[in-house]
Parts: sequence; C-alpha cells; structure tokens
Amino acid sequence: MKPIKWSMQTQFSLKIQFVALLTVCIDRFMHLTERALKLLSCSFVFLIFFTHSTYANDLPKFLMMAENWKPYNFEHNGIVKGISVDILALLLKKLGSTQSRNEIKIYPWIRAYTLVKKNNNAVLLSTTRTEQREKMFKWVGPIFNIEFNIYALKNQKIKISSFEDLKKYKIGTLRGDVTEDLLVKYAGLQISDFDRVSSNLANIKKLSANRVTLVAESRNTLMTTYKEAGLKYDDFESVFILDKKGIYYAFNNETPDEIITLFQKAFDDLKSEGIIAKIFHSYGK
Repeated sequence: MKPIKWSMQTQFSLKIQFVALLTVCIDRFMHLTERALKLLSCSFVFLIFFTHSTYANDLPKFLMMAENWKPYNFEHNGIVKGISVDILALLLKKLGSTQSRNEIKIYPWIRAYTLVKKNNNAVLLSTTRTEQREKMFKWVGPIFNIEFNIYALKNQKIKISSFEDLKKYKIGTLRGDVTEDLLVKYAGLQISDFDRVSSNLANIKKLSANRVTLVAESRNTLMTTYKEAGLKYDDFESVFILDKKGIYYAFNNETPDEIITLFQKAFDDLKSEGIIAKIFHSYGK
C-alpha cells in the first residue's frame, strides 16, 4: 500500500486540530499527578513549536535575486537593503525560513531575469507583472503600483500625443525591461528599434548627452538615478504615459502553488498589520 501524501496545508491543519484536542485533554485531566501534568505540558509546548516550524521544514532554499533599483533593492557597504528586501526578509522570518537578506544577490536585470526562469527554487524581487509575463512566473504581491513614462529633456520641448508618435524618435531602454514589452505591444516597435543599455543610470546619461531623444523609465527610477548622474530633476519631463502596473515578487513557474499561497498569506498579514506601510515610510515613500 502506498503511503498517503498530505499537502503542507493539510498537514498544518491536522496538527492544529491535534493541538486543540490535546488542550481539551489537559483541561479534563487536571486531577492527574503533578508529574503527569508536567509531561502533558511539555508535549503541548513541543507540538506548538513543531506546528510553528511546519512551513519552514517544507520551504525550499531559494535563489533570491534583484537588480540595483533604489529604494526597492540595492547594496550599500556590502549590505543588501531596500523596501522589497526588507519585506522579503520579514516574509522569510514569518514562515520560519533560515534564509535571510544576506543571501539576496544583486545582479544586472537581464542576468537576474534569466536566472529566475532557469532555476526552480528562485525568486526575483521587484518585478513588473504584465500579460506577457503572467504565465512565466508565479506571483506574490503587489508590493506597490507604478507608472511607466516616456521622458525627454525639457529644453527639447518634445510633444507626444500617441504611440504612433514614438516611432519618430530614438528611444533608450533598459535591456529586458518591461518598458520594452510595453513599447512593442502598444507602439508596434521592435526590439531592434531601441537603443538598449544594461543600467538605468546609463540610460539617463545617454538622454542628458543627447545620444537618445527619449527614454522609457518609471518616475520612481528617474527620481533615484538623476542624482547619481549629477543632473537635476527639472532637466526632464514626462511627455507620455506608457502604462500603470503592479510590482511583485516573481517566483519560478515550477514553485508549488502551496508555497506561493504561504508567501501571499504572510504578505497579506504584513500589509493588514501596517508593517509594509511602515517600511515604505522608513524609505521616505
């Protein structure tokens, strides 16, 4: 006879019910000797601990990756920080995982994006959820929502009124970024039409040097990169809105649905408790 394989949630539910039953037993057998009561109490404490660690025992060890995108995920003095990093660290702790922020790797976007698709137990921080990507990953979030724009130098006085107008200009993009997907989908452009770079900083620098006429970025990205480039925010202006999307944790598509459910429940709990809002506030958001 083959052994029955219970799902993680079923196992957890059964253990909870057993703990409840044990509590009733303790209540009804208070007349037992002091030694027997101590034994039952120890068993109760053990089961509580065992139940708490149920998820941890079933969680795989994840390959956790992110791009350098302040203030959501970045490295400072050898320490990985950011809004998305802090939230993920709390999720791991809440689920009893032994992993921590120290295991999150900061890679160029295209490398991290490729690795998360190739490794079963992998998660990519701060990923835009789109129709094109929907079935490529499993999602937890949203961490926040974001608006993607087309930016130009203000002194160029460029006016864009439609996606068709974008075909007239040389557009700088981050290689493999969601903005490329949006431009292909809505403007009918091809990847070969873009001036592609490996970092948002390089994109902004090209725009300021008039090497491209437009760049596709989110306002959040522009706000954090113009300072690194030694420029002023007033030098730029949004000339067109591409789309608004949610930013999520993207897990490899082979991740069991039960694992995703656990992370989503933990995320929802942090949100309802106001902890996620406090993390955003601590980064000035």
